[in-house]
Amino acid sequence: MKNTILSEKDVKIIEKVILKYGRIVAINDLMKVFTDDYNKTSAHNRIQTLSRAGWFLRVKRGYYLIIESLTSRSVSDMSLLVISQALNKNSYISLDSALNYYQMFDQYSKNVIAINYSFSKKYIFQENVFKFVKVAKKYYFGFTQVRQDGKIINMAIKEKALIDYLYLDNSFYSASLVYEKMKEYKKEIDFLRLREYASKYGISIQRKIGLLLDQIGINVDELLLNSKKHKGYSKFTKESKIFNAKWRIYYDDRIIK
Repeated sequence: MKNTILSEKDVKIIEKVILKYGRIVAINDLMKVFTDDYNKTSAHNRIQTLSRAGWFLRVKRGYYLIIESLTSRSVSDMSLLVISQALNKNSYISLDSALNYYQMFDQYSKNVIAINYSFSKKYIFQENVFKFVKVAKKYYFGFTQVRQDGKIINMAIKEKALIDYLYLDNSFYSASLVYEKMKEYKKEIDFLRLREYASKYGISIQRKIGLLLDQIGINVDELLLNSKKHKGYSKFTKESKIFNAKWRIYYDDRIIK
């Protein structure tokens, strides 16, 4: 049976750790604090004992989440975004989680998707899924830093999150969601920035953004001019069958209803 009570000494050490490093901490940083009160061997053993007792939850190799509550040992009071950032510091939160942050998406999800330029990988921690999607380094931009639970998180700017949907997912779901958010939050989206970001991508993304902006009455002259310089055509989704000659793109009319 796990010991549920921390000694006064443990409490003081853990408070010091949280104050200095936050609730997600690397084992090396834990050791730095614990060795103020223990020798190296004893510090390592004490950390392992507290881990087995449930006070330190292993997030990934070398990283622990510190549990503060005596009665509820879970991540329910800890931001999943903070955990995601700890799993990969060179990443930024995007898609559903980013729109949730901006209160543009109200469906709770246990999945967090982050963009990075190093690897594609998935972690599962207490039934929560943290997915890291690799993109070319030239597309690793368009995020800002926000603070949650005392930690800095890289968060996609809302316009970049919308483009990430179209770039990473060719499904009808993503296309219709982006169009829906453009209409619903028309006053809150910086369409100049959206067009600027789109211009950094290939012609397919530019055509998609151009067609959607066209439908809600946003100026698309620059994107259209660039589109006309390219031959061939694009497809919004694999199933798209309706051809829009202006943008030279096949689309599904359900996207813009």
